[in-house]
Parts: sequence; C-alpha cells; structure tokens
Amino acid sequence: MTTSIVPAAGKGIRIGSNLPKALIPIAGKPMIFWTVAAFERTPVVDAVVLVAPENFTEEFERLRKESKWEKVIAIVSGGADRQQSVWNGLQAIPKETDWVIVHDAARPLVKPSLIVATWDAAQEIGTAAIAALPCSSTVKRTFDGILVAETLDREQIWLAQTPQVFEADLLREAHEQAIRDGCSVTDDAMLVERLGVPIRLVFGDPENIKITYPIDLAIAEALINSKV
Repeated sequence: MTTSIVPAAGKGIRIGSNLPKALIPIAGKPMIFWTVAAFERTPVVDAVVLVAPENFTEEFERLRKESKWEKVIAIVSGGADRQQSVWNGLQAIPKETDWVIVHDAARPLVKPSLIVATWDAAQEIGTAAIAALPCSSTVKRTFDGILVAETLDREQIWLAQTPQVFEADLLREAHEQAIRDGCSVTDDAMLVERLGVPIRLVFGDPENIKITYPIDLAIAEALINSKV
C-alpha cells in the first residue's frame, strides 16, 4: 500500500497573505485543490493524509466534501515546522502502508507522471527516491550573507523537489532518530541521509515549482490556465 502525506500547514508569510498558503486561490481554486487533484489521478497512490494548518482542519474537511476527494483518508493538524507536520502525518497513515510519498502542498503543479516515476525509482532501489533538477546557475557559498566565500561546482548540485518516496519503516525510523538527536531539517530526504541510506535521484519537472513569492502564484496560474 502507498500513502501520500501532503504537508499543507505553511503560513505563506513571504507571499503576504492572511490565508494559510495552501488555501490561497490559484485559477479560482485553493492551492491545495490542485495538489490533491494530482494524487487523486495517480494510480500508484492508495491513500492521502493531509496535514492542515492548526485551526483550519474544518476548512480542509469542507474542501474534501466539496471536491469529492476519494483518496483523502485523514486530515490532521500540522506542527511547529514542516518536519513536525510530516511526523504528525506519519501517525495517521494506515498500518498496511509499505511506501510513503511526501509532497508539499506548495507544489500544486506536480504531474502524476512524476509521482509515478519517483515511486518506480524507490521500488527499484528499495529505499527512497526524490525528484530533483540539476542546477543550471553558478552557485556561490556565503557565510554572512554579504561576502562570497567560494563558488561550488554546479555539476555536483541538484535542486531537490517533492515528491519524495520512502519505504515506510525507513521514513519512520529517520524521523524517530531525528527526534532523539534534536535534529531539524528542511526535507525528509535529509533525515534519511543521516541514516546512511542510498536515495535515488529522479529528474524532476521545471513546472513543478514551489509557491513561495507572489510571482510564483502568477506563474502557476498562467501554467494552469494554459492547460485548461
């Protein structure tokens, strides 16, 4: 069984909205609508757990009914950060779950084909796989945000996306170890990396953008409208 966890508890502060990020409208519908729609259409996905902003679970429940989401089996409250939110989602997945797909609600343009390709790669390696894109820009490191410390070899740099697919027990172990160590990271692959487990890279999708700034909303809306 494959269950998707969709962390959707972000506040969207950099967008400048009073709404939680996942509820900001894109092309006339909340962002989370487009994200869940992709998983509803993905054949390898059996169930979806949504991690909603605190105090907004009722709004997500209303959306579930209105949108007739068939795969959403649970809606839980998020935590203080993304890592805590995914952990909360892990507590709600069915016991029969063999594989977990973690995908940010803030990437509403994900395609079912990318979800399947990442899932297939995880099956092949037996541990985990993530979508990512090779870096096309020159990468500078700075330690103070003012001066350039060095230039990194961009041939070795890949920009991580979601979906990220993990063997279920492995992801749970990685989170439990992080809790014991007091470790906080920005994606689940980092937690699995800490265990020394191999993770397969899957070529991502340039359209699978993360909504962070107002310009991202405009780009996402244009891309959605171009496909209607």
